[in-house]
Amino acid sequence: MTSGPTSVPPRVRPPLSAVSGPAALGTFEFGTAALPPHRAQELLDAYYRSGGRLIDTAPTYGPGDGAFHAEPLIATWLHATGAPDVHVITKAGLHPSHPDSGDLRPETILRHARHSADRLGIPFTLVLHRDAPTIGVDEIADAVDRVVREGLADRVGASNWTTDRLENWIVHARQAGLAVPEVTAPLWSLAPRAQPPPEPWLVEADPVHLALAVRNRMTITPFRTLAAGFLTTRHTGRHSAHHAITYDTPTGRARRARLQRAALALRMTPHGLALAYLRALGSTVVPVIGPRTLVQLRECMAGAAASDRVTPDLAAYLEARS
Repeated sequence: MTSGPTSVPPRVRPPLSAVSGPAALGTFEFGTAALPPHRAQELLDAYYRSGGRLIDTAPTYGPGDGAFHAEPLIATWLHATGAPDVHVITKAGLHPSHPDSGDLRPETILRHARHSADRLGIPFTLVLHRDAPTIGVDEIADAVDRVVREGLADRVGASNWTTDRLENWIVHARQAGLAVPEVTAPLWSLAPRAQPPPEPWLVEADPVHLALAVRNRMTITPFRTLAAGFLTTRHTGRHSAHHAITYDTPTGRARRARLQRAALALRMTPHGLALAYLRALGSTVVPVIGPRTLVQLRECMAGAAASDRVTPDLAAYLEARS
């Protein structure tokens, strides 16, 4: 971990979308019973071999035994492999018992960033996990800029921020000469959520948000890119109750059926095509995937790398609402 002021001005390094590979590896279950440490390490190895270079994590990922295991597992893997070209996104501002709101007091942002730096041992992209609208963007921007100047983070961004608040942060940071957010992480998949949605604090990508990101050359790292499994051929099981209230709508079912037909015609998996669809919508889109097996990982990476197979006509077919 480095310390002291950084001399790297914004955007000297390439954007994450240019160095990430076809998809980012999500680590929410790393170290849990679903993905114990040895299997998490296998996924990291396979992800790297397949060309993946962006790992998405948080201090609250990998819950189990009263601790959170994802960041330490990633640090162990990084130390063992010494891969210099791997980039890590981690987050700040979320307490696991209050997922509907963020704690973005400057002291919290700095504390979370310093703890992540101690665990990971490398500079990272710091993403603010939730917004806290009662705190001004000036205070938030100052705190995040300090994280960059201390050498803890080399890029910053936001997850689940509304378009207006994110634009306010960008404008203020530019005017004040502070670190400008370069990443946005909204909820986004081919299947839209039911309205009004469960978990209303999760911000879903819409054309206005995506246009803001494109205008400001931001990397877009959407999560729940497979609608929590609803878009795959294996859409029952541990997420079935979530599906029923979130994605199992007439539009969701129609889009899933078209996705499956198109995937069959293209000899792709439905989840691979769903990821290719997102990648085809913009060169700065890097979907976050959460595979639990090596087979799922290979299928997701192959699909995300095949965005050139999604023509405008195919995208329009997949997006039809009925």
